[in-house]
Amino acid sequence: LKRSMFESQLDDYTNDVQRKLNDGTITVLEFFKLFNIDFIINNPRQSNFPGRPLSDTDRTLMDLLKDRHIFRPQQRVYEADVLSLTEKVEGLKERMWDLEKPLKIVNRPLWEEMRNSSEKEFKSFGAKLKERNNVFRRMSKVQSHEMKEVLYSKLLQANREEQQRSRRTIEEADEMLKSLDDCIQELETELTAIEEKGFEDKPSLKSRQEEMQKVSEALADNDQQISQLELQKTQNSKELKRLKAETMKLESHVSVLHMVNEWKLAEKTDNGTTYTFLHKTVHLELLYEDSSGKDSSNQSERKISHLTFKLQLDDEKSQGHARLVHKLLSDFIEGEGDWAEKYPTSRHVPKLLHDVGLVVSRCRLLGEELRLLELWGGLRLDILHISCLDTRVHIVFSRLKAFSKFEVIFSVSLVNHLYVLQVQSFKNVIGNTTIQQIEEIVSSFSPAKNVLTKIIKRIHDDLLC
Repeated sequence: LKRSMFESQLDDYTNDVQRKLNDGTITVLEFFKLFNIDFIINNPRQSNFPGRPLSDTDRTLMDLLKDRHIFRPQQRVYEADVLSLTEKVEGLKERMWDLEKPLKIVNRPLWEEMRNSSEKEFKSFGAKLKERNNVFRRMSKVQSHEMKEVLYSKLLQANREEQQRSRRTIEEADEMLKSLDDCIQELETELTAIEEKGFEDKPSLKSRQEEMQKVSEALADNDQQISQLELQKTQNSKELKRLKAETMKLESHVSVLHMVNEWKLAEKTDNGTTYTFLHKTVHLELLYEDSSGKDSSNQSERKISHLTFKLQLDDEKSQGHARLVHKLLSDFIEGEGDWAEKYPTSRHVPKLLHDVGLVVSRCRLLGEELRLLELWGGLRLDILHISCLDTRVHIVFSRLKAFSKFEVIFSVSLVNHLYVLQVQSFKNVIGNTTIQQIEEIVSSFSPAKNVLTKIIKRIHDDLLC
């Protein structure tokens, strides 16, 4: 059944072609198909450029050299060949349009001959046409091989030319490298000479390097010294804080000592020292002998050349008890004789200050007693009047209830650094009080602290109450 259908279709196609051949509408392509002749024009195959990395960062130096000296010259030859083949193909494509035209128009004599030919003549013409087609195909292959030969010759020629250019480039590079090697060698020789001997008036590189080494070592030493100084600064800061705290303690102790001690340091020089007593009204000046060859401030013991006291109390403005105290001190100072002989060196200064301070302290306490008696004696001890003149204390006692009034003058003197009271005179104004009673009371007390106040209180208790 299938075969009969195929034969039926073939008969229909044959009848259709025969009809077109007779009426002149058969095309050239359909005419050739009657003899199984096809015309195929292939486009020229473009040669693919050898694969290379897509990213320029992945390309090696060898890839760049191959690209420049092998692939690019080949590509230029292939591009020229493709351009030539493309022009030929475009020319043949114009002839291919004739295959779609009626045979009657393209070759009318052939169409008339084929329309009127017998079947035998038609087949004979077809056999000759196929033979001619085979000849043309073989000629086309020969021509294709010849074109390939020309192409390969051009590729070989391009390769040779590129090789020659590469050789020339390599030779030029070798000459340049050789020249650079010579220049480098000369520079190295000159640098060696400069390192050893220097350049013109400038020092050599070796000496510069030695200087640089010294500078580096000096900088390292400086850095080390700076580190040590910073460490020392930190330690000094801690020491300073400690000293400040200790200074504050010492100042506190000095304040306490000033309250306890009778003397204060007023001035100190290389050759002398000045101390003050009794609110700077008594000055003690010490002068040391000059020493030859050595700094006197560094000596542990120095000889005292002069030792003087200066009393600077204003008698007109000062009170009586203050004048009495200064009079006692003046008598004490004059009574000691040569002070420099008794305290000859700086080693004796502490004892000097102690002895003088002890006397000053007791005289000051006597003056304080007199001041308090002047303030409160009239209320508590029936003292009508009290005054001081020179080293004498004049006291007037009076009590209306006891109907008694008398005057006593005490003389004050220093014995063994202690003040001693004696009755110098007595005057009874009212009453029966006698000098013997006063002397008995005075003799009953030995020299001690506040002895004047104690005597006056006993007089008040025994004679006025």
